Amino acid sequence: MRTAIISDIHANLEAFEVVLADIRDRSIDRTICLGDVIGYGPDPCACIDLVQEHCEFSLLGNHDFACLLEPTNFNPIAAEGSYWTREQFEPTGTDTDKAATARRQAFLHLMKTYALLDDDRDFLLVHASPRKPLSEYLFRDDVQNTSKLAHAFVSMPGAYAFVGHTHVPGVFSAELDASGQVSVDSLFEFDYANELEGPFDLDLAEGSMRYIVNPGSVGQPRDGDPRASYAILEQSGGCPSVEFHRLDYPAKVTCRKILKETRLADRLGKRLLVGE
Repeated sequence: MRTAIISDIHANLEAFEVVLADIRDRSIDRTICLGDVIGYGPDPCACIDLVQEHCEFSLLGNHDFACLLEPTNFNPIAAEGSYWTREQFEPTGTDTDKAATARRQAFLHLMKTYALLDDDRDFLLVHASPRKPLSEYLFRDDVQNTSKLAHAFVSMPGAYAFVGHTHVPGVFSAELDASGQVSVDSLFEFDYANELEGPFDLDLAEGSMRYIVNPGSVGQPRDGDPRASYAILEQSGGCPSVEFHRLDYPAKVTCRKILKETRLADRLGKRLLVGE
């Protein structure tokens, strides 16, 4: 089974269409989304429609939640973007538009905060972190924050977790201690996706390893690389593996759309050109 794992589309239609085309070209069995389909970007309705059409399911991200309820703890730019996004889901009056609005809103309301892939407790799916599925960021530098990462790993029900939220693709790994536990004394590493060559084996090494995988962001990369990012999980054979893909897309088109919307901050568009 080959699963495309995408996250953090952020209403970037141009990036999402390029990623979906690449997924089709690779004959992937299914696609799942780790949340933040909307927020920041100029095409929330189109992106929700494409997720419904092409993804087996999508989890709830903090921006999806903010557009449904309230943008709690958001900075002013993100909060205003959430209010603008919410207004895009209001029907304009025609029966067709009302039906589309109801479908999109129902889809958002039914998003789960976590899932187990194929009901397998070894494969946890969340938007942010195993400990706090909607809010906790797991940054690359957190390999030095052993207490934080230990809590993240110990919150996993099994060997693997897939998260988004930071928009930086890569793999956290933890080596269990002599008692078979993840602790603050465990060894933590982060393998940055752009430095990997080919698939990354999620080898449990006789049960002594655990992994947290971030596929990066489709529509809002923040690692200094403006290309869209996603990952493919390969489960055929004995050891699962994950392979990351970066794709060029017409970011200037998305940027111009954002610049035309007075309630979307210019920074939200300009950052797409540099991946930050």
